[in-house]
Amino acid sequence: MKTLTSCAAALLALGQFAASAQISSSSAFASQPTQNSKPSALNPAVTANFAKLPLSFEANQGQTDSQVRFVSRGQGYSLFLTNREAVLALHKNEPQPVHGRDGKPALSAKAGKTAVVRMELDGASDGLRVVGEEPLPGKSNYFIGSDSSKWHTNVPTYSRVKYTGVYPGIDLVYYGNQQQLEYDFVVAPNADPKQARLHFAGADKLKLNHDGDLEIIAKEGEIAFHKPVVYQMKDGQRQPVIGSFRLLAKNTVGFELGSYDRSRELVVDPVLAYSTYLGGTQAEYAEALAVDQDANVYVTGENYSTDFPLTKHPLEKTSTAVYLTKLNQTGTALDYSTYFVSDVYNTVSPTGLAVDAAGDAYLTGATGDGFPTTSGAFQTAYKRTDGNDTGFVAKVNSTGSALVYSTYLGGSGGHIKYENGYCQAIAVDAEGNAYVTGYTDSADFPVTKGAYQTTKKSELSAFVTKLNPEGTGLVYSTFLGGTSVAPLGEIPEDDGYAIVLNSAGEAYVGGSTVFTDFPTTANAFQTVKPSPGSSGSSGFVTKLNAAGSGLVFSTFLGGSNPVGTQNFGQPGDFVVGVAVDPQGNVFAVGEASSTDFPVTSNAIQSTAESTLDGFVTKLDPTGSALVYSTYLGGTSFTDGGLPLPGAVVAGVAVNKQGDAFVTGHTIATNFPVTSGAIQRHNLAASKKSTNAFLTEFDPGGSLLYSTYFGGNGKVPGYSDAYDGGDKAIAVALDSLGNAYIAGTTISSDFPVTPGAFQTQYQTSIDSDGIHTTFVAKFAFHKPTSTTLVGSSNPAVLGTTVKFTATATLVYGGTPVGDVSFSVDGPVVAHIPVDASGQAVFSTSTLSAGQHTITARFPEDTDSYSSSSATLVETITGGQVATPFFPRLGGTYHSGDKFAIEDSTPGATIYYTVDGTTPTAASTRYTSPILISTTTTIKAIAVVSGDTNSAVATATYTIVPAAVTTTTSLTSSTNPSTLGDAVTFTATVTAASGPTPTGAVTFKNDSVVLGTVPLTGGKASIRTSNLTVGGNTFAAIYTGNATDAASAATITQEVAQ
Repeated sequence: MKTLTSCAAALLALGQFAASAQISSSSAFASQPTQNSKPSALNPAVTANFAKLPLSFEANQGQTDSQVRFVSRGQGYSLFLTNREAVLALHKNEPQPVHGRDGKPALSAKAGKTAVVRMELDGASDGLRVVGEEPLPGKSNYFIGSDSSKWHTNVPTYSRVKYTGVYPGIDLVYYGNQQQLEYDFVVAPNADPKQARLHFAGADKLKLNHDGDLEIIAKEGEIAFHKPVVYQMKDGQRQPVIGSFRLLAKNTVGFELGSYDRSRELVVDPVLAYSTYLGGTQAEYAEALAVDQDANVYVTGENYSTDFPLTKHPLEKTSTAVYLTKLNQTGTALDYSTYFVSDVYNTVSPTGLAVDAAGDAYLTGATGDGFPTTSGAFQTAYKRTDGNDTGFVAKVNSTGSALVYSTYLGGSGGHIKYENGYCQAIAVDAEGNAYVTGYTDSADFPVTKGAYQTTKKSELSAFVTKLNPEGTGLVYSTFLGGTSVAPLGEIPEDDGYAIVLNSAGEAYVGGSTVFTDFPTTANAFQTVKPSPGSSGSSGFVTKLNAAGSGLVFSTFLGGSNPVGTQNFGQPGDFVVGVAVDPQGNVFAVGEASSTDFPVTSNAIQSTAESTLDGFVTKLDPTGSALVYSTYLGGTSFTDGGLPLPGAVVAGVAVNKQGDAFVTGHTIATNFPVTSGAIQRHNLAASKKSTNAFLTEFDPGGSLLYSTYFGGNGKVPGYSDAYDGGDKAIAVALDSLGNAYIAGTTISSDFPVTPGAFQTQYQTSIDSDGIHTTFVAKFAFHKPTSTTLVGSSNPAVLGTTVKFTATATLVYGGTPVGDVSFSVDGPVVAHIPVDASGQAVFSTSTLSAGQHTITARFPEDTDSYSSSSATLVETITGGQVATPFFPRLGGTYHSGDKFAIEDSTPGATIYYTVDGTTPTAASTRYTSPILISTTTTIKAIAVVSGDTNSAVATATYTIVPAAVTTTTSLTSSTNPSTLGDAVTFTATVTAASGPTPTGAVTFKNDSVVLGTVPLTGGKASIRTSNLTVGGNTFAAIYTGNATDAASAATITQEVAQ
C-alpha cells in the first residue's frame, strides 16, 4: 500500500486546454486463479505525472475572419493576431443559478458579452512578416454551421507566433507561459526601443497604478496588464534592466527603459495576463467524459466561438460552442481539439459522450438552428417551429478532423412555451450503433415501426433511439413514458438521463417520471409508483430488448414521500446515472428527496441526512430485487432559509470485478471517507459550498474507498451549492481500472501538483474565482493474475523441465517485475517477465519423485501481487540403479556384517538370503546384515513410478575364526656400529594348534626391506643399511586361513 506523498493533483482547463491530473491510489481486486482479499480501506498516494501543456496558437485557415493570422484561447479570453494588432476578447457570462436534475448546469443559453481590447502596433512597418514557430502535435478542427465549406480540419498549432520587422531592428513574439499570454519585443543591438508603441482602441482612459501595471478603463469595467519585465542575456544569464510603461498620446503607451548595453539584444516582456474583469464571472463547464481502450481521455463542454470582434465597441454579444478535446495517456499533450459552432449565434450544449474501439467519439446534446450536419445523415434540417432547442448526435473520427456523421434528432416542437427536446446521454456498441436517450416535447419525434411505444403520451416524454453506424437511419426509436395526469404543480414529463449497454445490445435507461402509469413489468422491484398521491418525481430503471420492441424489465426506483426542494422547485427522486457489470447487475445513482427511499440492511447510510441526498443502488440482473442500496450524502445547511442538498451523485462506472465507482459533489462535512482518502474534509464547508467526491463500493455494497476532492471556493452571489462550488459530473474507467472524473471548480486552491498544466488559478475581481473545467485521473493499484505451466509432466530424471509463469493485469496489459519460483517451499529463482508477461524457470536437478512448484508476482508501486495455483511435478528416474555391496563377496569370518547401498535418491532396498529373487514384498533393508554361515545375498532397489533395479548378488563364505598369534623380533647385535651388518629374526607362535605358516614382512621405519616365508615359525633378514641413532624395525605377520595376523617392533641403535 502507498502513503500520501503530496497534495492531490488536478489540472484546470478551459475548452481547448482541457487537461488532467493523476491521483495514484491503491485498491484491491481479486485476481484469478489466486483469491486475494480486499482491504477495508485504501491508502492512496499522489504523483505529479502530467507536464505543462504549452499555450497554443492556431493558424487561421478560415475558422475566423480573414484579417486574423493566428488565434489563441485561454481561460475567459480569446486572442486574435492580425498583421497590425492583437485583439483580446474577454468573455463575460451572466451567472446561471438554474441547473438540471443531475446537478449539471442547465442547458439554457450562456451567451453573454465580450470585452474587446484592441492592442494596435502604432506606427508599425508595412513590410512586417508573421509566422508560427515551434509546431505542436495537437490539431484543431472546426465544424461551423450546416455549410461544410465553412468547416476546417487539421488546423496546425504553434507554441509561438513571431512578427519580424515590426519596427526597424525590433521583432515581436507572442507565446504562452503557465497558461498566461506573453509577448516580447526583441530589440536588436543599437536599435531604438522607443519605437515600440501600443495603441488601445475602444478604451476610455489608460492609467498606471502604484505597481506600474497598466489599467485600461472602460465604462463597463477595468482590465490590467502587468508591468513589463526587461532583460538582456549574458553568459546564459538574464540581466535585468529597469523598465516600465510610458503613457503617450491618448490611449497609447510606450516603454521607458533604464540604462543597458546597447551592443547586445534587449527583451521587453510585458505579461498579457488580465487580473480583473467587470466584477462578474466567466464560466466554463465540462459536461461529459469518456476514456478509450488506450487510456486517452476525451472531454466535452462549452466554449466560446471563434467569432472575431469586428467593431470598436468594447462589449459584444457572443454565443457558445461545443468543444471536444482528446488528451494523450499521460495528459502531457493534446491529440486534438474539435469545435462545433452554430452559424446563427445559437448556443450549442453537449450532454453525452462515448468512444468506440477505433477511437471515434460520439457526441450528443442540444442545439438550435445552424448546427453542422453531414450530407446523407438521418436528419439534416432543424425542424422546430418555435426556435427552441432540439437534439443532435455527431460522430467524430479518431483524429478529430472529420465528421463521420452529424444529425439533428428531434421533431417540430410541442405546446408548452420554452420547452425543448434534449438528447441527454449516449452509448455505443461494438458495431458502432449509437444509442441515445433524452426527452422531447414533439409528437412527431422520429420513431420506428414495431418499436415499443410509437406514440407520445404526455407533454414531455422520454425516448430511446438507436442510430445505425453510418448515422443515416434509425435501427429503432421509441418513446418511453406514461399517460396519466401529472400531480398538481408538476410538469407532465418523463425524462431519460442515462443509458448503458450490455454485450447483447440491450439498453438500460435511467431517468425520472411524474406519472403513475409509467410502464413497468411484472415482478419488477417496484411496479407501482411509490408516491402516487403526492407531488414529486420517481426514478426509473428500464431495460429494453435488443430490438427496441419490448421491455425486459422496468421498475420505479424511489420513495413515497419526496419532501425536499429540488432544483426546479419540485421534489422528487431521480436516476441520473446507470451502469451494468459483466453479470448483468444494474447500478443506478442519483438524487433522492424521499425519506423512505428503498435501502438494504447492509447500507452504509440507511437514512437521509438532508432534504436531498444522493443514492447508490444495485439491482439484480432481473430487476426484481436489490443487491444493495444506500443513501450517500451527509448533513446539509440552509442558505437564506433554503435547504441545501447534502450530496448529488452524478455518475457511476463499474469495473470487471463489479466494484462501483461513483462521483458527484457534497456540501456535507460528514460525507463518508475512508482512512486512505487523499482529502478527508470538505474544504469549502465554511462557505456553505461543495467539494467533489469519488467513492468506490465493492460488489456487496461495502465502502472500499471514498475521498473529498476540491478547494474552498464559492461564486459570490450564488445562493446554493449547485452553482457555487466544486463538483464532479462524470466518472469513467480505463481498461486498467483507473478512475477518471471531470467537473468544474471555483477554487483557487483546488488540489494540483507541481508541474501540472495550470498550477495557478486566475481569479476574478472578487475574492473567489470563476468556474473552470478539471479532469482528474485516480490511478489505482492494478490487480494481477499469475498462471503456471510445466513443459512436461511427468519428466525423466536428469532432463530439463521448463516452468512458465504468465503474469497479466486483470484489466488487460502486462505488469513489469520479477516472478519468484518456489520448489517444495523455498524460493529458488527470481525471473523478470518479458514483454508478454512470461517468466521461464528451467531446471534439470529435480530428484525423482513429486515436487510442488509455485510462481508469485510481487506487489509493487503499480500492481498487486498474485500467486499461481500449485503445480505438482513428477520426476521419474527410468530404471532404478542396481544396488551394490561395499564389502565384495569372498571369504569372511563368522559374525561379520555386510551393508547394501544404492545411488538412486529415495530408493528402497529389498533383499533375500535364501537364494530367491527379491521383490518389493521381500525383507526391507534397514541396516547391515549379520552373517554367521556361508550366505548368498540378493537385493533390488525400488522407487515408486520407476522400473525396479536389476538384482545384485554377493556370496560370502564364512570360515572359523583365526587362531591368535604372537610375533617377537630380535637383533643379532644391538647396539651396532655404522656399516656393520645386523641380522633380525622374527618368531611367530600360535596360541594353539600347529606352528604358524605364511610370511613376515620386515620394515625399517616406513621402508620395506622384504617379505620372508616362515620356516618352523621363524623368518630372518640381514641388512647393513642402517643410520646413526635409533632405527625402528618392524616384523609384520599377515596371517593365513587359520592364524590371525600379528606384529612386533624393535629399536636398533647404531653408533658412529
